Amino acid sequence: MKLNILDMQLSHQLRVLPIVGGYNFRDLGGIKTNDGKEVIQNLLIRTDELSNLENQDLDYLAEINVKSIVDFRTKQEREISVDKVPTTCENEFHLDIMAGNMNDFFLKIKQGNSDYKNILSHFYSDLVTSPNAIESYQHFFEILQNKENCSVVYHCTAGKDRTGIATALILECLNVDRNVIEEDYLLSNHFLQKKYEGYISLNPELEDLFLVKSEYINYAYDMIINKYYSVTDYLTDVLKVDIDVMKKNYTH
Repeated sequence: MKLNILDMQLSHQLRVLPIVGGYNFRDLGGIKTNDGKEVIQNLLIRTDELSNLENQDLDYLAEINVKSIVDFRTKQEREISVDKVPTTCENEFHLDIMAGNMNDFFLKIKQGNSDYKNILSHFYSDLVTSPNAIESYQHFFEILQNKENCSVVYHCTAGKDRTGIATALILECLNVDRNVIEEDYLLSNHFLQKKYEGYISLNPELEDLFLVKSEYINYAYDMIINKYYSVTDYLTDVLKVDIDVMKKNYTH
């Protein structure tokens, strides 16, 4: 049985980091796996952009020893909104994923495309099948499989689409139940509502664009299964992930 949104918020509350200058900062630590284990805390942290972090936020990230930042945004996005990183950060990895970036969203809107659900469906297809995204996620898992890079903060602009797919794939590696993965994915709506409420209040139809829906991530799963037979085949054969290493590094 799936949890309702209130139960989801309560059950995941301990994973929300005390960050003032970010909207979607969440630790994957504490999520239970089907193996009877759980994800180790402070090693895998998902979020939105880092440009608004305050000094106290950077101090906190230094306290939990964040060593690596993985940024899925394009060069143009990074130039508009520059990351702030903690003093402990040793590596910044720029894995430009074209699909799902805000510039493309707004370009399509300017071109007159108002079918936002269709836009997102195409972006989610690209996020799991385009050569650009596959190459970026391959590199991402190479980074994660080297435990010396941890703790890792990974993000895009909103921390919901490119970061949402990255999170789902991580949790699939760690044998987390699919319902739990979807629940974590949908939690972005709770944290991003405030970030985008101005846009949504002026144009309610933009909710499809700025928030996430189950159908988006399920569309990505369908694309993976239709093209690559199974999520496990996709992880091991396409993204070249060593699932045993992922479990060893990130669960106990």
